[in-house]
Amino acid sequence: MAVRPTLELGNPALHQPAQPVADAVDPAVQALIADLHDTLQAWRAAHGWAGALSAPAIGVNQRVVIIERAAYQYILINPAFEQWSQAHTEAFESCITFPSIWGHVSRPAEVIVTALDAAGAPLRIHATGDLARILQHEIDHLDGFVWLDRDPDLTSICTTAEYRRRYKM
Repeated sequence: MAVRPTLELGNPALHQPAQPVADAVDPAVQALIADLHDTLQAWRAAHGWAGALSAPAIGVNQRVVIIERAAYQYILINPAFEQWSQAHTEAFESCITFPSIWGHVSRPAEVIVTALDAAGAPLRIHATGDLARILQHEIDHLDGFVWLDRDPDLTSICTTAEYRRRYKM
């Protein structure tokens, strides 16, 4: 449908909790999903990375997320955590809303998320590894948080150029 501009760190809209979607199959919601897909694809083509996008990151205050990775694809409407593990893992994260900054963030190693898919059917996702981290990062956006709000190891924060030098991204 359309490539939309992404909000940038500091925009107050990134700290507003998103509103639940009343009807997953509403044409406006379906158009939003298409815009999220188009925006994610364009962003990935321009920057070389990105695996997910939430509606708040493009200035839409609704609980919608798309995840598009080689191993899995999800459209999540009104996602919520059902459960998460006590065990945590640490990994570097960045964000489309402030892509020039990377930092180490601790998150639960395992999560169970419930949501609706694009057709309004219920989903239950039991995730570990990268998918668990992506789900938490994107649901944080829906709840009005960015990864910097998750008490990262501030000594780990670096630019994209430094991250690439260190970790050969």
